Amino acid sequence: MLRGDIKMKNVLIVDDERSFLTSLSEGLATYDSEFNTLTAENGKKAVETLNSTRIDLVVTDLKMPEMDGFELLAYMSRHHPDIPVIIMTAYGTPEIRKKAHSMGASQYLEKPLDFKDLVDKILLELAASSEGYLRGITLPTFLQLVEMEKKTCTLKVTSRGRVGYLYFNEGELIDAGTESETGEQAAYDIVCWDEAEIEIERRCRQKHRTIHTSLGHILMESFRLKDEKDRNNSGNRIIEIQDDDVNGLIQQEEQNLELSGKEAKMNTLKDILNEFTKLQSVTAVCLVGRDGFLLDSIARTGIDTDMVGAIASSGFGTAESMGRQLGKGALTMSMIEFENGPVMFSPVGENAFLVIVAERDANLGMIRLKLKKHCHELAAAASI
Repeated sequence: MLRGDIKMKNVLIVDDERSFLTSLSEGLATYDSEFNTLTAENGKKAVETLNSTRIDLVVTDLKMPEMDGFELLAYMSRHHPDIPVIIMTAYGTPEIRKKAHSMGASQYLEKPLDFKDLVDKILLELAASSEGYLRGITLPTFLQLVEMEKKTCTLKVTSRGRVGYLYFNEGELIDAGTESETGEQAAYDIVCWDEAEIEIERRCRQKHRTIHTSLGHILMESFRLKDEKDRNNSGNRIIEIQDDDVNGLIQQEEQNLELSGKEAKMNTLKDILNEFTKLQSVTAVCLVGRDGFLLDSIARTGIDTDMVGAIASSGFGTAESMGRQLGKGALTMSMIEFENGPVMFSPVGENAFLVIVAERDANLGMIRLKLKKHCHELAAAASI
């Protein structure tokens, strides 16, 4: 396989169990018309492959000798941030499964592997990257993996000349520090750094705990503070965003809305849609019926929301159909990334879906949070 060949995809499988690697490689050979399979026995060997061969997807175990999966992910965050990753682990628990699902199931697989499930995820990831939807491990996702695997470590995070440290003891964030902040304030700052590079040390350098808040709360609060700061810097009015102490970055919040009268209902619907337009770089949000009819929308001047609704109906239907044919269950969220920014879809009730059009610099994590938080409210407000 020549490195210059861009037609065939390369998938790198990383695991320290040789028999498992051999068996997996032999099984994946059946799909050699779709992608090439390469293997590495630990993170160190994987790094050598990453630096010598074009890799389109990494599937890695977390617990390995010499250089484990966390160190490999930290290295990739610095040198290969756009390569998507599927995590394998033999240490699954119901709590881990719940958190992994909230992060996106394609990023996490439990051993013993369901071979068909692995193949489905590999093919979906490769197809997504072909469309320009690249899902490398982000800093918030990496932190959740550290928590899920109950890892003890010190993380050094660098971004645009800034340096920060996050200290974990058995998966719990106990302290953080930057040049100007310590404790929770430092953690809030570090989590939202753009283009973060991660280095990991296999011990916690801090002995005393100063952070007593859950990681999920810190992640949520950091996104809220960043959005507020961006609004303030742009001269816009700052509007409070409800803050929930959640056990994980993304957790659906069920709310019972008691509305009286059609006018109150529509005002509430508009208020909920407005929550999305508060986010920086969101240009339009549209509530669309499955028949393509626009139910309500908020958009910047110059955007034809009726056209958005009609076009998006086709894309939403295609995504749902793909999920059914692949046996992936109900669609929870879909995203298509274009040169000038992403378009995101999420079902709302049984008869509608939400479309969010954003610019390239949009905070996708915050958009995803709001989708999870407000879709049930939208369904209640619109009686759909």
